[in-house]
Amino acid sequence: MTETPELEHGDGHDVSPVGDIHSFPSDAELSRSLIASSTTGVLSTLTSEGYPYGSLVSHIVDDHGNPVILISDLAEHTKNARLDKRTSLLVDTSHVVEGDPLVGARLTLIGQMQLLKASDGLEAEYLAKHPYATDYVNYKDFNYWKLTVERCRFVGGFGHMSWMTVEDYAGAEEDPFCENALSAIEHMNDDHADANLIFVQERGGIPSATEAEMVGVDRYGMTFRVPSDSGDRTSRVAFPEIATDGAQLEPFVIGLLRSLREN
Repeated sequence: MTETPELEHGDGHDVSPVGDIHSFPSDAELSRSLIASSTTGVLSTLTSEGYPYGSLVSHIVDDHGNPVILISDLAEHTKNARLDKRTSLLVDTSHVVEGDPLVGARLTLIGQMQLLKASDGLEAEYLAKHPYATDYVNYKDFNYWKLTVERCRFVGGFGHMSWMTVEDYAGAEEDPFCENALSAIEHMNDDHADANLIFVQERGGIPSATEAEMVGVDRYGMTFRVPSDSGDRTSRVAFPEIATDGAQLEPFVIGLLRSLREN
């Protein structure tokens, strides 16, 4: 599971997480889950004059976490990639974060672009995630390109950031809950605020908490944001076992809550 993230700023308050902190996913796992659950990102290529050029693209990922995009030969980023293969892709969660968008997670993948040979399998996988691209695949000037990742930078929010090796990134698994985590988080915060508070008070290391917002859930456990006089605290609650399937999310949450209420 998790490596120790960099702590690069702060105002003297203790912002370290509490609770079952051993259960946090590694940054490599968080990165693989973020790229797998996202659909678009900002692709940055280099112009012939050497300036970075950012553009919005849709993507899928291969088994090693390398993004694959379908782009036109006429696009500026494609022209740039043919001249200089060095590129980066930024994906983030700002679109689902209320308030300050910088509290959300983001990932920058750095590497080189490679033109791929189209195949029925690649097309089917791409259209399964991006069905609106059906027309694009029939255009002769649209091709698949892969960003072969060489370095990764993950930012999980305030005070949580790290570089990781491509070996750690490629070897990590995406979380089985990454596709349905957002809906579960919204449901818990909208309809079960009392349950969030029980988790934090009983298992999350903050028994005096009066409010708690779920901000993450993964195969290992749940993460909560808890307001305090010295700023928000992060509380972590582990599941009794590690999930292996997305269908386990609801029974894991309900089962743990029931056990805490019975004790």
